[in-house]
Amino acid sequence: MKVLFVEGKNPEPLRQLARQYPHPYRLLHRAEQGLYLLEVWAYGPDLETAAMALEGFRSWSFELLEEGLRRP
Repeated sequence: MKVLFVEGKNPEPLRQLARQYPHPYRLLHRAEQGLYLLEVWAYGPDLETAAMALEGFRSWSFELLEEGLRRP
């Protein structure tokens, strides 16, 4: 599964981008730096292309290799 991260200082373009597609996502905020990070899972190439077209935003994509649970 692919995971896309898009970082920027304005949350609205990130929300608009995420809501255009049916893929699960999370929007994270780091107040100290005024940064927002959109995380999208199991997306198609059209979303990655749209993310790269956002001016003033950086994006990265990764392939999920492993997922685990913490055990007490």
